[in-house]
Amino acid sequence: MKPTTLMVCKGLIPPDRQEALVALLPRDDQVLYQQLPSPTPLKGEHLQWDLLDHLHFTWLAPYLRTLTEGEIRSFISVLKPTQAHGLEKLLGFENHFPTLPKISRKALRSMLLSYIRQNKELVPFAFLPENSLNRLLGLSSDHLAKLISYLGLHDLSFEMRQIIDTKELKKIFASVSKKEGEYLNALVLHREPLVFQRLFLGKWDGSKEQLHKILEERGANRLAHVLYEASESLTWYLTHALDMHIGNMVLKFIEKPTHARAGEILLGQIDKILQFFKPGGES
Repeated sequence: MKPTTLMVCKGLIPPDRQEALVALLPRDDQVLYQQLPSPTPLKGEHLQWDLLDHLHFTWLAPYLRTLTEGEIRSFISVLKPTQAHGLEKLLGFENHFPTLPKISRKALRSMLLSYIRQNKELVPFAFLPENSLNRLLGLSSDHLAKLISYLGLHDLSFEMRQIIDTKELKKIFASVSKKEGEYLNALVLHREPLVFQRLFLGKWDGSKEQLHKILEERGANRLAHVLYEASESLTWYLTHALDMHIGNMVLKFIEKPTHARAGEILLGQIDKILQFFKPGGES
């Protein structure tokens, strides 16, 4: 039996019946079943989680570009508004999309899922192994991207503590948003405990746009290191909820952290950022 199937079974079988039912499995499956991590406690709303709705539209663009204009319009019409608007802009389409019957919409959505998954075995969201990062799947793509930029501010704060030119420091603060500046200002008061790359500001040309790209890259690196211990399914879901360029950066950076407490520190930084995002603090 596939590990993903066994994971679903582990989430569905009541604890008091697991021993008896697992004994009916082939020996190899029993061993694998016992090795699987505990799934997240099952909640009804988790069963309603829709993978396609949580996918960033950029992952669909390569496939849609191979289709005719009429086919593209049909596929875009079955997506949620934010995805549809993103693809309209990316592919150069205007409005006027067809209204399709429910059965057609279901069939087209199924085709898109088949394309994006490429037969990849994924544990359904409702049965993912317990992990504090699972909650990130409840964030929108925009909020996930913002989280990555704020993680990048931790790298920036370390660099800024090495700068003595006040003009350069003011230039950095002028290049981030007001809320990013508030978060960054708090960070520079304390030494960053986790440093991945030094002197990366040397490639900054002074523009806001490039600084944002640098923050994305450094933040993607931090998220990648905290995902090292995460399940393959969680990593897939999170990276595909991000813009394809950023998601691929995260995948490229995934490796075992050299710092013994890296995972603990990064989870704490994610908690801090999410707290900052709450009403009254969100940028």
